Amino acid sequence: MAQGLVKAPGRATTGPMPGPDSLTVNGFGGNLEVNPCTGCNFDEVSGGYYVWGTNNCEAPGTTQWIGVPFISKRTGTTRQLTAGIEIDPACVSTGTAVTLSIYSNDCTTGPGVSIGAGVARVSTGPCIAARARAAVSLLAGTRYWVVATTNASPAQDNLSAIWYGSNQAQIGGNVAQGGWFFFSGFVPSFSVD
Repeated sequence: MAQGLVKAPGRATTGPMPGPDSLTVNGFGGNLEVNPCTGCNFDEVSGGYYVWGTNNCEAPGTTQWIGVPFISKRTGTTRQLTAGIEIDPACVSTGTAVTLSIYSNDCTTGPGVSIGAGVARVSTGPCIAARARAAVSLLAGTRYWVVATTNASPAQDNLSAIWYGSNQAQIGGNVAQGGWFFFSGFVPSFSVD
């Protein structure tokens, strides 16, 4: 695991997502795409990475924050950040919020510094993405990061959530002509609009 990141399991089942999550916008960048087999625009089945506040119910005392890079498709100001983050179904999380940010790029560390953020409500799902309003000025062709962090507020410090992978990160494999199967590259799912 890269630098000790803890991977989270997938959900046993997934259901059709309600209303607006079925849209795939990705105006500035993103990888949300509805899977016609599940009806979900991110991959709950294969898993993802934990997003933890300090008082999470999986590994109390440990935080885990996740970021994923993108290159802005256009110049302008964002309205919303969307991420396939849901409450971890394996434990009782009393946290219900996460900070979604856009960070500058740092060629040494990946995410540089936050250039804009918003707070998103995190649901129990299934297939209900976290959304935060965030007005951030971006330049076309520039690399940025969408980052999920927590702070000391009880709604975030007590968070135990999973940032599920993108449907676009699914990989097909066939070993020794034994038949096709798919697995995930676990790239976190997101959209910047």
